[in-house]
This record gives sequence, C-alpha cells and structure tokens, in this order.
Amino acid sequence: MGYTRGVAQHAEFQLVAGHPALDFVNTVDWRWDPLRCRWDPLRREDRFDGFEDLVSWARQTAIVTAAEARALTAAAKRDPRSASCALQRTRRLREALGRIFEAAGRDQRPTARELRRLNAFLGAALRRRRLELRGDRYDWSWTASDDRPLDAFLSPIVLAAAELLTSPQRFKIRACAAEDCGWLFLDTSRSGRRRWCSMQTCGNRAKARRFYARSTASSEA
Repeated sequence: MGYTRGVAQHAEFQLVAGHPALDFVNTVDWRWDPLRCRWDPLRREDRFDGFEDLVSWARQTAIVTAAEARALTAAAKRDPRSASCALQRTRRLREALGRIFEAAGRDQRPTARELRRLNAFLGAALRRRRLELRGDRYDWSWTASDDRPLDAFLSPIVLAAAELLTSPQRFKIRACAAEDCGWLFLDTSRSGRRRWCSMQTCGNRAKARRFYARSTASSEA
C-alpha cells in the first residue's frame, strides 16, 4: 500500500487538493455549514458513510491495489465490528488532520490534543512501515496489526500528512474561500492567490452569486 497520484476508472471522489492528506480531509462536504433552523438541514455530508466508502477512496487514490481493495472488502464482511471500528478511527484521524492543517495554513498552533492524536496515529504507522522489493525497485509497504487489521491503509495517509507538515509546503495550505465549504488545498499557483477548492463547484457558485447581485442592482437602479 502506498500513495501514487492517479484515479480509478470510475471516480467517485473529487481529488482537487493537490495532496493525498488534504484530499482525505476533503471527504466531508460543507464542513463548516451552520444549522440555520430546524427545517433547513445541514448540507454537511460525510462521504465516508461506510467502510466500503473508505475502500473506494483508497482505491481511487491508488493507496491500495485492486487486489488489496477486494481483500479489505471481504475482511470487512467477515468482521463488521472491526470494520465499524476502523471507520470510527478514520473519522477521528480526519478531523484531527483537518484542524491541524487549517491551523498550519493560518500559521497558527494546533491544540495539544489534536497533535497528540496525530502523533498516536503516526507512531502506529511508523511501526507498520516496511521496505518491499517490487520488481527492480524498493517501495514502502504497511503491514496490518493483529488487533487492527482493517486500517493499514491509514498509515500512508498519516505519513504523507507528517511529511507535508514538516515541509515548506505547509505554508501553501489554503482553505476554500467559499463560506462554510471547509475544503483545503495546496496553492501551487504562480501568483499564490488561488481562492477556490474548485472552479467547477465553489468558484462557479461565487460567480453566479456575483452575477445575480449585479443583475438585481441594475434592475433596481
């Protein structure tokens, strides 16, 4: 298991962040959407609704191979309780990373609690890391622990997150300018002024709102 840039044939998740750990955090839609009233439900949506969604994401991002994905799916069916626990650990890691990355993008300090949580995941990931010879080259692989066999795919995500946080790239982490979106990305644009997670979604919505506001103002003039 290891992250390589690429997508599965049938893409289900938007990979717009420019980094695997940020794409992982972006599996929650409208993270900061407020509840306005009881008849106006939250738009917030967790794309990891079940363990099979984790496998689909890991397969799309090429963290796992097709064979590994099939093995994970089969193991989850045999042991749904372990699959549920793995899902909960995945969500805890994702929320911790979301807060830490957001703080890093603002050049602020994360809470000690979030950092401790990330370090706990990092320690487990480092214990699982192994070198593996694949053909004529070496690559990292991650072994599953006996007590947590279904969350080995979290290890490359944790390592990628740690590498990002310890590199100058962390100063390029940005949050989407759309209100309540909550998605993060690496701003690698030449100007360093990228505002939107995606022009096809939040960017276009912002343009539509500006056009509507101008049209309304013109008609009232």
